[in-house]
Amino acid sequence: MFLFIPLKTKKSTKLKVFVSIFLYLLVLQFVVAQKSDAEGSMDHPLLQRFNQSYIYDYEETSFDVYTIVTGGMEDSKFSSTLEVEGRIYRIFYSLPTDAGSSYEIYSNYMNALKSHGATILFSCKNVGDCGKYFWDELRGVDKKLLLPAYYGEEMAYIAAKFSKDGKGYYLTVIPGYGLGEQGYHITVVEVQEMDQQISLEGIEKAMSDQGKVSLYGILFDTGSDKLKESSFTEIDLIAQYLKKNKDKKVYVVGHTDNTGSYQNNMDLSERRAAALNKVLVSKYRIAENRLTAAGVGPLSPESKNTTEEGRQKNRRVEIVLNEI
Repeated sequence: MFLFIPLKTKKSTKLKVFVSIFLYLLVLQFVVAQKSDAEGSMDHPLLQRFNQSYIYDYEETSFDVYTIVTGGMEDSKFSSTLEVEGRIYRIFYSLPTDAGSSYEIYSNYMNALKSHGATILFSCKNVGDCGKYFWDELRGVDKKLLLPAYYGEEMAYIAAKFSKDGKGYYLTVIPGYGLGEQGYHITVVEVQEMDQQISLEGIEKAMSDQGKVSLYGILFDTGSDKLKESSFTEIDLIAQYLKKNKDKKVYVVGHTDNTGSYQNNMDLSERRAAALNKVLVSKYRIAENRLTAAGVGPLSPESKNTTEEGRQKNRRVEIVLNEI
């Protein structure tokens, strides 16, 4: 809105125009300033911001622990979570409601992450998909969540991991909307090391050099042999390897950490191996006689079971050449 100062003489016309333009520029500058990034904030170099977004809040921590949701709701609690530690960047972006919906933000980042080879650990959108109490539970798990509490009216969640230039990254993208406002919270955790993203070439090299390959991206619901949707990134690659090497037979070996009883872990690891075999046969048409499922539970750990990071490495599937 312009603010005009009444000037009575005709000679003052140019002055009135000048004053109007000057005041307009001041108002415009104020509006822009209101939507500029928070002082000292910055985008994380790995992620571009969504259209018309600006950084409302920002926090950078040299070292901390962050909890990532890796499974949906069960009995008002998350079925599985993952704790990671490292340098943490928390960025809360705000944007006009006409710039795009929470689900557009969700789809934009989901597509971008997949196109760059990230492994999606878990994702959901809207209350029906995420679960009735997802938002409340999320705020309980993440005490530093920068999104306002009332943003749960419309929401989504993405958790992913990937490697770049020898460094590992875990991240979450959480769009939200409420009371006529919307924004999204991005958290990036830079970890000291992470296994490189698996590839068909990597599988072929591991099978040739070692006779086996360890897979950490084939994930199951806690205590279950139900495969998570994110697992198919690595399952696709195993199927490609088997189709390319039609003369190879393999053992599909399930591993667990030591949480729970010994017998339960032995049974669970074999059921998970059998579930993977079933998918390879039914979805990818791999001959059943080329696959042998086995479960060794906690008997062949890759790391200590005293930390979550160690237990995560121990919960894996291995594809082992059957050369008998």
